[in-house]
Amino acid sequence: MEERKAIVFIDGSNWYHNCKTLIKPSKVDFTKLSKYICEHFNLELKEVRYYNSIPDIADGEKTYYKHIKFLEELKKQGIIVNTRKLKKIKKENIFIEKGVDVLISADMIKKSLVDNECDVCILISGDSDFIPVMEILKGASKEAISSCVIQGYARELLQGKFRYLILKKEDLDKCLR
Repeated sequence: MEERKAIVFIDGSNWYHNCKTLIKPSKVDFTKLSKYICEHFNLELKEVRYYNSIPDIADGEKTYYKHIKFLEELKKQGIIVNTRKLKKIKKENIFIEKGVDVLISADMIKKSLVDNECDVCILISGDSDFIPVMEILKGASKEAISSCVIQGYARELLQGKFRYLILKKEDLDKCLR
């Protein structure tokens, strides 16, 4: 039987904030991690896509250039990088990510249902905001699998409606750069 094709969609901000309790996020090789997850579910990895917000250079050059360098490194590894601008609420001096989850959801639908490039979308995120798109894929005879560390993994994603993989420190140690 032929392996089903998978595309991995990484919610960069969710990944960073959840996994930093176990490991330094920048030490993880996303290609190795994606292959690890695909092997676990007996899937053929087709591509890896990374999504995140970019801070404004005016809000800190050092942070901005460090982030751009990180994204360029991902591109050199063949990872497709998709970004949105990080929004700043001026009064409170708070930064919020806007539109990234929608971008990921739209790409999951496009890649699996419109372009038919994959049978399975693997979401590296613990965010329950993705449940509606996961339900759409399931209803269209495709599959969405989530994978994340337990810290920040939404309970709704772990209730058996979708397959999932909880990543432990020993799993992440196998996927270091």
